[in-house]
Amino acid sequence: MRGELERALDRLMDGLRADWALYVKYTATGEEICVNADAMMDTMSTIKIPLLVTLYRMVDAGELDLAQTYTLDTSYKRFGTGVLQFMDDGMIFSLRDAATLMIIESDNTATDYCYEAIGGPDAVNATMRELGFSDIEALGTCLDWFSALAGVIDPALGELGPAELFSAGYPELAPEDWISARDRFHFQDGKPFSRASARAFGQLLEMIWNDRCASPESCAEMRGILHNQISRTRLPKYLPEAKVAHKTGDFGPFIANDVGVIESRDLAPIIICVMMARHRGIWGNLEDTVARIAEKVWEYGLYSSH
Repeated sequence: MRGELERALDRLMDGLRADWALYVKYTATGEEICVNADAMMDTMSTIKIPLLVTLYRMVDAGELDLAQTYTLDTSYKRFGTGVLQFMDDGMIFSLRDAATLMIIESDNTATDYCYEAIGGPDAVNATMRELGFSDIEALGTCLDWFSALAGVIDPALGELGPAELFSAGYPELAPEDWISARDRFHFQDGKPFSRASARAFGQLLEMIWNDRCASPESCAEMRGILHNQISRTRLPKYLPEAKVAHKTGDFGPFIANDVGVIESRDLAPIIICVMMARHRGIWGNLEDTVARIAEKVWEYGLYSSH
């Protein structure tokens, strides 16, 4: 059965041209499945899990208060995912709100408020080193990444300040020119949002589930936030009988990461981290392949548990 699973996973990954990385752990037995699990990959928004851990550890240490409030300002509004960018300036929200939005809908504006609260990406890297991870590396804020992409589209845009860039927006390009700019950013001129291995993400998730990276209360809150993820088009798609706590990370059509934990009544948690880069093709096919990988992993867990 293990061989059949590995062959099925190989067929799925070989069916789409991309650089793949996979880490799976069946916590009931300790059995692992690894495909390029130690390769350093572009995390995109999955780096928000290490950021969440850093934030909650600072809360545990008394350095941050989740009830502290922020006032929304254009200088913190970011493109991409999230609702805060569409809200009026002056809206008041808490650090807990920002942390929640950062995960459940990958809100980039909320993410940069969280980065400011902890002291920036270097704080994430320091926390990961404290926890024993040398292969989780935060490289910059959302602003840094969107500014870099803007600079590839138009060098003048890359020189704008945060509020000016958001107010200006990306230029109206013909579809083929927009695709070409994104392609150039991913394959040539751009930089990763952050970098990590699939195995490191899996081990960090296991620490969250075992109350080993923060206080039990903080780990429970983090698990709750991850369970409320609204994206259902990858890991959870074909698992209606399971609960999936997870975080996505996207740069379509090149990257459709998803890392998380599959839980159900009949199984101990299954940790699964699927990462890829350099994909060319149809975005929906990439997402569906991630979903099928999760389905095969879960089915094997059900079969082997009986």
